[in-house]
Amino acid sequence: MGAHELPRRRLILAALVLALAAPAGAKMSFIPIPEIITDPTEGNTLGLLGVVLFLDEKDEIKYMLAPDATYNKTKGFFPHFRFFGYPTPTRRYSIVVGKSTTVDEEYEVEFSDRGFWEGRAFLLGAADYTRDSTERFYGFGNDSLEESETNYTSNLALVEGTAGVWLLPYVNLTYRMRIRNFSVSHGQVDDLFFPGCTRSGGCFVFRGRQPELGATFHWAHRTALVYDSRDDMDIPHHGTLAGVYGELADRRLGSSTSFVKFGAEWRKFLPVWRNRSIVALRALADYVSGSADTPFWEMSSLGGRRALRGYGSDRFIDFNRSLASAEVRTRVWSPRLFGVKVELEVTPFLEAGQVFSHVTDSPVSDLHWVYGLGFRGVVRPQIVAFVDIGYGNEGSAIFSGVNYPF
Repeated sequence: MGAHELPRRRLILAALVLALAAPAGAKMSFIPIPEIITDPTEGNTLGLLGVVLFLDEKDEIKYMLAPDATYNKTKGFFPHFRFFGYPTPTRRYSIVVGKSTTVDEEYEVEFSDRGFWEGRAFLLGAADYTRDSTERFYGFGNDSLEESETNYTSNLALVEGTAGVWLLPYVNLTYRMRIRNFSVSHGQVDDLFFPGCTRSGGCFVFRGRQPELGATFHWAHRTALVYDSRDDMDIPHHGTLAGVYGELADRRLGSSTSFVKFGAEWRKFLPVWRNRSIVALRALADYVSGSADTPFWEMSSLGGRRALRGYGSDRFIDFNRSLASAEVRTRVWSPRLFGVKVELEVTPFLEAGQVFSHVTDSPVSDLHWVYGLGFRGVVRPQIVAFVDIGYGNEGSAIFSGVNYPF
């Protein structure tokens, strides 16, 4: 038996066991989805995603299997097993397991329950171990050059937990503890150097700063005050989400470096055109105050499927960042496919953002602009799948995933 045959067989066996464990009488729907992804960081990825929905008597999703198999020139063959559970309207959990035929792998467990103390408190928890051999680093700053591209493998081990309480009907206070161990090793993209070296082989210094590449451990503590009037957490139709936060990691508490993070975010959802469209708006600013040895993976970044969708993941990195996004989510078709009602949305979007070094720097003086078009499949009450095509001044990018970008 080959070295990678056993993980694949285990994934298939786990899928069969969970399918057989579905509640008696539950209705099933199967949705095959082709995967075609053009990510500036990962390159071209092709694959097939098979979604199995287990529905209750109200045709609402109770469990979802979402295994896939993809191929990428760098990562090789990469099967994933995903299982999502929605046992109650306020409780959910997920399990993700993936192992490529090269070094890439992903193991993740998440849990949340928003029904504690008769709905007045909530708990969220997650554990994650991930290796990604296609990560990029371009240097520091908002004007880092595309030709300074380097490649590394990220090795992440993360455990975090969040506890929150509703102080008022729309106001909650949360505390999050994050334990993160992160290290870098050489990547798998043959024609790119490891961070710290230029194409000519010299030392990579940008504005007098070299990237810190040693393994780090951080035990961080975050407190946030949040206003949330959205009518739904997953698929909001109207309402506002706004909050401020502060986060601390300190050497005296065991962390590799000390830093303070703080920031604010605002989101607004407005129904228009007889409720067929939702205008979604977002603005945020994140700040990091730390010494020169703060690792770049603890700084602020822009780029990827959640922020500045015309660039690859973490394209721009510095201590601070600002971002504004606007998109119009328009329902264009509501067919019944594969036994469930699916709402198809077309979503033009526009984004602008920048990173900057100092708290006193202007957050809007040198913005990067991205525009694009998104396509979303919505299965209420909690499932959203998206494909976003974004365009920036370095070309285009195509991202796919689950849940709205914001």
